[in-house]
Amino acid sequence: MGYECFQCGYKWTNWVNGVDGPIPTRCSKCKKFNWNRRGTTPKEIGLRRRISYLETLYRNQSSYWGLKDNNTINWPVGLSDKFLNLDPRPTVEELHRVLSGPEIILRLDSQNQYSHRGYVTVPDGDPSTPRLMRYDEEEYKKLLKQDAQKQQELMQQIIASRLHRGF
Repeated sequence: MGYECFQCGYKWTNWVNGVDGPIPTRCSKCKKFNWNRRGTTPKEIGLRRRISYLETLYRNQSSYWGLKDNNTINWPVGLSDKFLNLDPRPTVEELHRVLSGPEIILRLDSQNQYSHRGYVTVPDGDPSTPRLMRYDEEEYKKLLKQDAQKQQELMQQIIASRLHRGF
């Protein structure tokens, strides 16, 4: 049974008295303790931060718009943390898909939560023209709730697929 360090790329076999030993705590070449974890890129750090903020974001949006009863955006407590703490970690593609995949319309996150608040895009058949926007509170609230539900579904699908595969 062999091991590979994600940090330095070194491959080795952990032998103890001629048989496979326990999983090593450190890389035998670079001596790093996080040898079995891939590095975190700045892009991944930013995406993870934005996903961790989604629960607060939607709570704030609900209170700002005064959403009541069946229009309230319910975000399950701890869903973002459960998703971000998967082992192995969600890939950059999965993180990006949750934040701004093709199903997500408004693509709200901590970076753009105040820009164009209440504005929705006017449907236009010509992709070469710039996107026109109009102010429509009701449509915006509806899209806001749809985006939150879709993001929750995507996170739950990824969590379920990891649990199904036995990770």
